[in-house]
Amino acid sequence: MFITKKHLTRRTFLRGTFGAAMALPMLDAMVPALTAQARTAAKTPFRFGAIYMPNGVFPETWHPTTVGADFEFKPVMQPLEGFRNQLVTVSKMKAPWGESVHLGASSAFLNGVGPVGARDGSGDAFGKIESKNTVAQYIVDAVADDTPLRSIEVGTEDMGTAVGACDGFPCTFFNALSWRDDVSPLPIGINPRVTFERMFGETGSTEQRTARLKEKQSLLDSVMAETSKLRSTLGAPDRVILDEYLSNIRQVEQQLDRMETRVGTITGTPEAPIGLPEAFDDHMTITYDLMHLAFQGDISRVFTFMIGHEASDRGYAHIGIPETHHSISHHGNDAEKLAKYAKPCTYQIVKFSEFLDKLKATKDADGNLLDHSLLYWGSGMSNGNQHDRSNPPAVLVGGAHGRMKGNRHVEAKKDEPTANMLLAMAHMAGAEIDKLGASTGRMDI
Repeated sequence: MFITKKHLTRRTFLRGTFGAAMALPMLDAMVPALTAQARTAAKTPFRFGAIYMPNGVFPETWHPTTVGADFEFKPVMQPLEGFRNQLVTVSKMKAPWGESVHLGASSAFLNGVGPVGARDGSGDAFGKIESKNTVAQYIVDAVADDTPLRSIEVGTEDMGTAVGACDGFPCTFFNALSWRDDVSPLPIGINPRVTFERMFGETGSTEQRTARLKEKQSLLDSVMAETSKLRSTLGAPDRVILDEYLSNIRQVEQQLDRMETRVGTITGTPEAPIGLPEAFDDHMTITYDLMHLAFQGDISRVFTFMIGHEASDRGYAHIGIPETHHSISHHGNDAEKLAKYAKPCTYQIVKFSEFLDKLKATKDADGNLLDHSLLYWGSGMSNGNQHDRSNPPAVLVGGAHGRMKGNRHVEAKKDEPTANMLLAMAHMAGAEIDKLGASTGRMDI
């Protein structure tokens, strides 16, 4: 272990103007010299992320044909081939929807149960989830410790609350993946600038934010003095880690600035910053980059990312699919439509793999961020054409601190619920729970 010039507490911040507070990545200086890391407050944390894609995946383009190790990747999952040794894909599970198809698909993704109650709002159970918690929040309780943000919930589109758009249930079921309890959904944040400011403490008054935007002062500029002072006290390996982290922050800031140039002159900054990306690909990229920063700086150890809402009207024109994802999911087994259906799914797996590459390339104590993380990518249904609740796509990637054996295709038992997989994920993170949603036991993953 490199003996640094200075010992830092694990929860050290660099503070700047306008309320900025920059958390630091894991450094050798946070581990007392000649002390076993596992016995200190700097013990490498477990991290978890869940990414949801709506409208399902055509099974023949996703699920391997053989069970166990050394399976052959199907076309849509192919971009994940490089992560085989830290990857488990699960098939033949049953998603426990409630009365509503699309609404049930997304709301059950992390709960293991669907919404309950009468659609018209009558009865005590209207607008509730039977599970008291989601797997993400169980994991938060196990790993959050003293992180600045217990969890981060992000997405790319806000469905709003249009009457009739939510199948008779409260629209919160469509607008949230993670629930704190059976009646408390955690809304997704779709504005990357707002997420950035939450992460780095720029939550001052409207006047402060207006001043910062007018001066175009970056987070890094605001903490420059403290950064220079700290850097002079660090050993060479820590300076490399710090410089990489600062470079990643600068890159995200520059992305945000480019996206916001269309806003023009600031005239009365609202309480919430503006600047949604105009291009969907930009939105995807910067959201993943923010989650990378959240893990790298230990700002949060848990995130959920709702790529899109079930039955949304989003198209994928940037990859040659102008039709909406929902419409092409109803392919009628037409070969041309099936080919189109596969493209958005493949694109999303490519974006996911790019995120995994960044985690793998980022040093974290005795390994990298991917070694110490568990990422869950999936959808709430299988074949969108039939609204099939059996055999939804599910892939788990990451070292999970050595708690998951990779290079496996696991086939669920007959009618085994997705909740069994969620329970296994919770146990990997150290959550001491016996049941989650409609679980009947822990899946062997």
